[in-house]
Amino acid sequence: MTLDDIAHVLGRSAGTIKRDLRRNPDAVPPRLQLPGTKLLRWRQQDVQTWLDSFPVSANRCDVGAAK
Repeated sequence: MTLDDIAHVLGRSAGTIKRDLRRNPDAVPPRLQLPGTKLLRWRQQDVQTWLDSFPVSANRCDVGAAK
């Protein structure tokens, strides 16, 4: 997955993802380091595992739910 893909999945900008990689690497899924490059890439499986590691809040509102 590319930087733009990750930004879309996480609902953040690409700039925020880059900043988080430097300042708070735990705020983004672990990235794939390709030897000899500075490309930012992620494996879809790693992203899904990272997302699954967070609990879902019981207080979460469903979008479009009737009040």
